[in-house]
Amino acid sequence: MTTTGKRSTAKTSTSKTSTAKTSTTKTPTPKSPTTIDNGRALALWTALDRSNAVAEFDLQGTVLSANANFLALIGSSEADVIGQPYSLVLDPEETRSAKWKQLWASLAKGNSQGGEFLHRNKDGQEVWLQTSFSPVLTSNGKPESVIGLATDITETKNRSAIDASTIAAIERSMAVIEFAPDGTILRANPIMLQVLGYGEEEISGQHHRLFVTKEEASSPAYKQFWTALSRGESQRGQFQRITKSGEPVWLEASYNPIVDASGTLVRVVKFAYDITAQFNQAAALMGAKSAQLESALEESREAERVRLELDRTLQEMSTPVTPIWDEILLLPLVGIVDSTRTDDVMRKTLDRISQTGSKMFILDISGVPTVDTAVANQLIKITKATRIMGCETLVSGVSSSIAHTIVELGVDISELRTTATLKDAFSTCLAEMGVLDLQRGRMPFRSQQPTLHRQRTYR
Repeated sequence: MTTTGKRSTAKTSTSKTSTAKTSTTKTPTPKSPTTIDNGRALALWTALDRSNAVAEFDLQGTVLSANANFLALIGSSEADVIGQPYSLVLDPEETRSAKWKQLWASLAKGNSQGGEFLHRNKDGQEVWLQTSFSPVLTSNGKPESVIGLATDITETKNRSAIDASTIAAIERSMAVIEFAPDGTILRANPIMLQVLGYGEEEISGQHHRLFVTKEEASSPAYKQFWTALSRGESQRGQFQRITKSGEPVWLEASYNPIVDASGTLVRVVKFAYDITAQFNQAAALMGAKSAQLESALEESREAERVRLELDRTLQEMSTPVTPIWDEILLLPLVGIVDSTRTDDVMRKTLDRISQTGSKMFILDISGVPTVDTAVANQLIKITKATRIMGCETLVSGVSSSIAHTIVELGVDISELRTTATLKDAFSTCLAEMGVLDLQRGRMPFRSQQPTLHRQRTYR
């Protein structure tokens, strides 16, 4: 065999040493010599030597030869290993095991062996090799040496160890249960069994519907739940489940489809946390908050009812159409005015004009903080309506802010007659009725009679 002294760095690992896994295959003894084409045999061996890690040992395990691939895996040179016991590069626990001694005893009898073996390179780093040992037989069928074909599985072993540690950590900290694709229970870990109150023998082989109410088990949503899982769609959320004693528990859980190498669904694994205590606490808090909210809403509804009643009363009080002089009516508006209230103003005003035959109507808005387009248009409508009944309307108490707002809104106020104050409006009314001479600031002689101080009373 051709060997090389080139050194290369072996793949390393830090996984825990374990006993080698071995297998035994009986090498059949040739019944008759076989004719071999030496050229063909050499070509095959060269190809094998080039693509594999190959070493040859005597029947006691001493290294006779090793190719470059094998030396690279164990991080050694020919000088380090040729003529040395193979056990020199193996983990000490591996070589002290009974299985290791049995392996070489079996090889000496002509039986092939194989397994996973932990090696240590010159730097003490771990290297896992999966090796197949095959005895080389003489023409009379007796073993004379052993050929070892090795594959580096260090990365695979480390990954498997990490996966196993991860699964063990999950099993220690979470509730885990496994199902067949149809929902049949395969196994559950102790945490899940404790949460549900069952023993494993009580649930193994049962269907998942054991943990849900009859109503849920027969619902379309439950059927769709398992149909989605069968399509490989994971499901997660907060789920209510029923324990053996019939008590509800709440789980924060995920149902995870597991597929094989061909992509076929083989099982569903559920990971869960018991959140019953948190759920009950939240429900109790929500109930208390709900009661408080309902009480607050009731108080709010009662306050709104009282407000509406007060508004109605105030509206009645704030829209009195009052005679202040012969044929002169006054309506002082106070507070917020909307279209509903102006409709009421128009109705009451027209009724009062009809009752009294008044010729002048003063609508005082000095107590109104602001108006909008709709209210301004309603005031114009009141003016037009009273004019149709032969009564002229004056709007008094127009503040600077209301004047500014009306101009900004672009309302046409050509139909409105306005004054700054109630006094101005009253004086204008008296003047138009010939009771007051505005230029001289006094009443005419005929109007200075006691009758001028009377007011009509209308019922």
